[in-house]
Amino acid sequence: MSTLLFDVLGTVVDLQGSLHAATRSALSAHGMDSEPADALVEAWLTQLNALMTDVRTKRAAWKSHDALTRDALHRAVRALGMEDLPHQARQDLAAATHRLRPWPDSPRMLGRLADSFTVVALSNSSFSGLARLSAAGGLRWHCVLSSEVVRTYKPDPAVYRWALDTLGLNRRTTMMVAAHEWDLLAAAEQGVATAFLARPGEAQSSSPGNFDVQAHDLSDLADQLMG
Repeated sequence: MSTLLFDVLGTVVDLQGSLHAATRSALSAHGMDSEPADALVEAWLTQLNALMTDVRTKRAAWKSHDALTRDALHRAVRALGMEDLPHQARQDLAAATHRLRPWPDSPRMLGRLADSFTVVALSNSSFSGLARLSAAGGLRWHCVLSSEVVRTYKPDPAVYRWALDTLGLNRRTTMMVAAHEWDLLAAAEQGVATAFLARPGEAQSSSPGNFDVQAHDLSDLADQLMG
C-alpha cells in the first residue's frame, strides 16, 4: 500500500462519545436534567443520517454537513419534546461536531503511519469541521478531503472516485480505513483495498471476510501494514 484513505467521524475521532459528553454538559449548563442526553444524541445522529441519505439519493437539495447537523438537531429536539432547550444550547451543540475528541491512539498512530504512507482524510464532514478537529486533536494528514466538494455524501460512489482522481491514486495501492462496513463496501466497489477498524460504540463487522485487514485499533493496523 502507498496511500491510506481514512474515514474520520467515528473512525479517527470519537463521534458518539464526544457528542454524548457535549450534550450532557450543555443540558446541565442550562439547568436541565441531563438524563435525556443519550436519547437526544441517538435521535440526532439518526436524523443526520436520514438527511444525508436524502441528499445522496437526490430526494433533497444539497446542504452542507454543518447545515444538516443543525437541521438534524432541531428535528431531534422536536421529536423528543425538548423545545425548552435554549437556542444558545442548540448552537453550542451543533458546533460540538467541530470539537470531537480523537480516539486516544489516533494522533500518535496517524503520525507513525504518515512516516510510511500518504495519509488522507476522506470525510463527510465539512472542510471547516475537519480543519478544527484536526488542529485541536493533533491529527497529522498529508491531505484532507471533504465530500462537500462533490456535493454529496459517502457512500455515494462519486465521493471515492473524486478522491482517487483528484489525487491521481493507483487503486491497487490504495486502502480505505473505516469503522463502518457501509463505507468500506462502497470503497471496495471502486477497486481499493479495505481495512476495518474496530471502535467502541460503532457497529462491529458482521462480515469480516469482506475486508483485506481487520484491526482492533490503529496500533494493530500499523503493525499489520508495516510489520
